[in-house]
Amino acid sequence: MKKNHLLLSLGLVSVITLSACGDGDDTEASAEQSSEPKTEENESEEASNEPEEDEEEAPAEEADNDWEMQVGDTNEDGVVRLLARNDTTETIETGSMSLDLPQVTVSEFVDWPEELNDFYDFEPTGLISIDMEVSNSSEDTINFYMDQATITTNTGEQLEPDFLGSDHIGGEFIGAVNKQGTIAYMLKDTDPNDVEWYVF
Repeated sequence: MKKNHLLLSLGLVSVITLSACGDGDDTEASAEQSSEPKTEENESEEASNEPEEDEEEAPAEEADNDWEMQVGDTNEDGVVRLLARNDTTETIETGSMSLDLPQVTVSEFVDWPEELNDFYDFEPTGLISIDMEVSNSSEDTINFYMDQATITTNTGEQLEPDFLGSDHIGGEFIGAVNKQGTIAYMLKDTDPNDVEWYVF
């Protein structure tokens, strides 16, 4: 069986921009459509299309509410508050491996649990969480360690994955398999409100 080793340095670079508010493009598009002058012709078109538009908009509204936490929410334990989310990233491909990042979030620690002081030699200011879906499209066995990727933020802080708070999704991909999970990065020297983007 052929075995390939794929390292993180194989041109797998991505810049992810984080924002506290989403759907800006949709809002602008709606505003442009609504600013068109009305004529008898397009008024009758609007009237005939109204039920279809309502049907199309419903799934989009539901999609916005699919996330467990919305920006500004604090989790049930009161430990972290969500500051920003990006859920519009593109698929990154290298060889037979593809990486999707369905959600990237930045949160601030509201109340750092004292019981975690035994595991950390610093008190984190915030947390970057990256949801990853990794898949191998070939039948070859590939070693792929995206869950060990180092990231650098726009504030100049370089971060290693927090293995205590992360899922293990790297390693051996035996044939056409998929793995998914969340990788956590603890902010040490940065105000999480200042994080706008990061790069692998």
